[in-house]
Amino acid sequence: MSKLLFWVLVFIVALIVWRLWNIRQWNARRRHDASSPPKKKPGRDEPMVQCVRCGVFLPRGDARLTHNGYRCNDEACNRHD
Repeated sequence: MSKLLFWVLVFIVALIVWRLWNIRQWNARRRHDASSPPKKKPGRDEPMVQCVRCGVFLPRGDARLTHNGYRCNDEACNRHD
């Protein structure tokens, strides 16, 4: 019975040490993330343009240029040409 109690105690101590180590690692990572400059969001840095027909703003690369200005690629918006 004393051997079983010993191994249960060793197991509990190991779990506590492992948990404390994980908390320490998490705190160190959080401190590192707070000290580093914020990362830019992935994506395109394109100027936004407004559709002359429906008024929707969209990246210039997704718009098409017409004689009146930029138009979106929406079917309903372009149906009335």
